[in-house]
Amino acid sequence: MGGALLRPAEMLQAGRELWQQPWIRWLLAWLAWSWLSLIWSSDRAFGVEQFRCTRVLLWIPVLWPLRHRWWHLAGALLAGTTLMELIQASQVAFNWPPARKAGWDRAGLTTPTQNGLWNAVALTYWLMLAVIAGWRSALASLPPAILSGVALVWSATRAAVIAIAVELLVANALLAFTSKDWRRRALLRACVGVVIVAGSYVLASSHLRAKFEVAAKEVTQTLEGKSAVTVEFRLAMWQMAMEGVRKWPIAGVGIGGIPESIAKHTTVESPNRKLTEVTMIHSTYMQILAETGLIGAIMFLMFMVHFFRESLRAVLQDPVRITAFGAAVVWFVAAAFDGFMQSGGFLSVGAITFVMACRAGRSADPVTQPNC
Repeated sequence: MGGALLRPAEMLQAGRELWQQPWIRWLLAWLAWSWLSLIWSSDRAFGVEQFRCTRVLLWIPVLWPLRHRWWHLAGALLAGTTLMELIQASQVAFNWPPARKAGWDRAGLTTPTQNGLWNAVALTYWLMLAVIAGWRSALASLPPAILSGVALVWSATRAAVIAIAVELLVANALLAFTSKDWRRRALLRACVGVVIVAGSYVLASSHLRAKFEVAAKEVTQTLEGKSAVTVEFRLAMWQMAMEGVRKWPIAGVGIGGIPESIAKHTTVESPNRKLTEVTMIHSTYMQILAETGLIGAIMFLMFMVHFFRESLRAVLQDPVRITAFGAAVVWFVAAAFDGFMQSGGFLSVGAITFVMACRAGRSADPVTQPNC
């Protein structure tokens, strides 16, 4: 059965179905415009080096034929994230310095934000598995859900924590509106998620709590004008990006043009780091606006609109798909606080999420579900 999915005829048919999705056409249009912006970029070599990780999005057509095996994809995702979290837990439990030096404390991921993003996505799936079946399924799903919550908080990633908070609100509200039968499960899913995240925050959040407290203090100082410079580094980068947007509003500075065209000439100051050394903006949307201008930003916005419209249809067809919808919410919310365009790890989460959040096929096509 699995081999049949990879036959040329089936792959060609899957490609045609994928092309019929409006969101993929807008995504390709945005990618094409982004690569075209290299023409007016002040540093084309750097732009190619930074943006070539978008090749990870080639996983979308590869995975698209497998969307009918939705639960197999979900199982593979959860198996991989659980292994990653166990590696993290082992490093913490045994405090093994060689593992920390080798990067195993993040399971091979390059930044804590990547780690936190995977943990948040896994948590959305485990929470759903804990409420869709009987008590045995709930008991089996709760331990890995708790592990994901603890790993998420331990990674001390503010973007991912904020994203999961938004997901618990938005996804469960949507799930409650799908039908009366799902309201109780939506409430239960939200409550379990809040308990896990809040409990993890109380038990394992010393680093994360400190980061939130510092960020809140610095943002307050910046907004109230008590500091002559922009204290919070992310706010400083966003202000710097807006300087570039005001100078090049339509087409932007081009991919890779931020260091030479914006950072070296910025008037924004920050005591935490020299903005003249910044190569990317810690906000995907701000970076898209700065590098590809209003044209690129509108293309990406249209991609988001059509993608969420399709994923909403998938939830109405099969409420269990709220897990993938929630994962998409996590990805897009976290993207507001970190730059994902030049990170293969972030884009790989996006590629998997985009495929899983869409319908298995026509509205009449059955979707494989576990026995509830």
